[in-house]
Amino acid sequence: MRSSHDELDKFLKDRPNQSELVAKNILKDPKIAPALQHQAEELKRAKLETALAHKIEHRPPVSELIDHNILHSSHVAPALQGKEAELKRSQLEDVLNTKIQDRPTPDTLVEKHILGKNEG
Repeated sequence: MRSSHDELDKFLKDRPNQSELVAKNILKDPKIAPALQHQAEELKRAKLETALAHKIEHRPPVSELIDHNILHSSHVAPALQGKEAELKRSQLEDVLNTKIQDRPTPDTLVEKHILGKNEG
């Protein structure tokens, strides 16, 4: 009998306090009467639904998001759009590297009278 009493005392000492239980959503807000807690939750949910419905109704069209560079115009499946962007970037890097390698030297530009002798 004594051991079960000791175990119970141990559990009671180690149990979380009321604020921890409220934070974990095990207990409802103790500041609201239990009879009104359900109504308070319904009101909170209704306010959230109204706010979300308002945001959905007033969200900008896709064309505006594309114009502001939030979305990218693409005819590729959404799952592949990241890979498409990587491919475009890689292709651009290749083109720029090629152009940098093929650009004329300052001596060539002086010979063609594009740069003056003092500029090269």
